[in-house]
Amino acid sequence: MAEPQAFVVSPKEAGQRLDRVLRRRYPQWGRQAVGRLISGRGVRINERVVWLCSWKLQAGDNVSIPQTPKDKAPPIARFDPAWVLYESPELLVVNKPAGLLSEGTRWGQGRNLLDLASDRFGPLHLFHRLDRDTSGLVLLTRGGEINQQLDAAFKAGAVIKEYVALVAAPWTLATEAEVRTYLARHPRRRDMMTVVERGGKRAHTRYQVIGQRKRRVCLRLWPITGRTHQLRVHMAHLGTPVLGDRLYGVEGDTTERLMLHAWRITLPPLGEEPERRFQAPLPPDWSAWGQDLE
Repeated sequence: MAEPQAFVVSPKEAGQRLDRVLRRRYPQWGRQAVGRLISGRGVRINERVVWLCSWKLQAGDNVSIPQTPKDKAPPIARFDPAWVLYESPELLVVNKPAGLLSEGTRWGQGRNLLDLASDRFGPLHLFHRLDRDTSGLVLLTRGGEINQQLDAAFKAGAVIKEYVALVAAPWTLATEAEVRTYLARHPRRRDMMTVVERGGKRAHTRYQVIGQRKRRVCLRLWPITGRTHQLRVHMAHLGTPVLGDRLYGVEGDTTERLMLHAWRITLPPLGEEPERRFQAPLPPDWSAWGQDLE
């Protein structure tokens, strides 16, 4: 286990951002590692957890870091054929691993699923995306009529997406319910979403509790709308964030990865194709839940 770190903010550091001070004091960690450490609630100031990179420090603040950043896993450099669950002349259904971006971002955060798949199969279109930390089903198309058909199906709500998630026990809410809110960008964290009373976009999720084992509760989740971070924000809004969520999780959660998996997707009849349902194998983290979910 990494050694804990602690220091007292000097007068020269007063008024500076937390992330910049940490990067100056610990240059061996790197910018992204410092960002993950702070957003993952790994820094305390005067015994209070702080997760804003832009937090302004004051002279005399006691900064403690119980565990220094873990070594970052090596980036995924090539497409694994085992990810392909279905292939036709127009459609590719892929099981995306956790930790891989669905597509490139304006910040250029390295290789991503779309680039890796296009390198192997030729030009592709990413029809919908998953968060980097979410694993599971992604649809890629080769263009043409399938794009118009899928676009119409998504807009009509005819595409059914089903996720599984693990949250911390005990579960104290209804075992089956719907969550309806409005979501907007967080006013201080542009990488986060938040529930708002006015403005924002309508967000609708249905969930069902599957069971509980070893202080973990397994849920099935159906996003009726498709807003950014919708499932993660709705679970946090209920007071039961997804385990391993570095943005919306709770203090003390040491889960290695986000326990959210895009498990099933059902496509309505498209052209001459009948209704089709695809299912991504459960990650090893969910091995104990396979029988309950079937």
